[in-house]
Amino acid sequence: MEKEISSSDIFKLLHDLEDLEITSLESLVLEGAMNAGFVTKGDSVTNLYRRAWIKKVTEHANDAYQLEDVVTGENLAVKIENVKALLKARETKVNDILELLAKQILDAAPPYKS
Repeated sequence: MEKEISSSDIFKLLHDLEDLEITSLESLVLEGAMNAGFVTKGDSVTNLYRRAWIKKVTEHANDAYQLEDVVTGENLAVKIENVKALLKARETKVNDILELLAKQILDAAPPYKS
């Protein structure tokens, strides 16, 4: 017999499910980059290039995640039963992409010459 879920928990799950459907991975990665101060809401040339770069890296990473899901068979359907797992997976993806961006920036640093 399944455990009963309270109405407040159901509303929370439905809210989270809606958030999963309307919030893109790219917007969450951009939000993380903004929180770090790497990009801003301004339209400077540097900021526009950085946003475009983040978008491209996120697209590639998302494509890789989708291919990996097919290979591993771990593609979870978006259902109310899977909301918590999907939220955790999305958070992990965002963090992984932010780490990838940081690594790319460090790798692009010029060598120190005295």
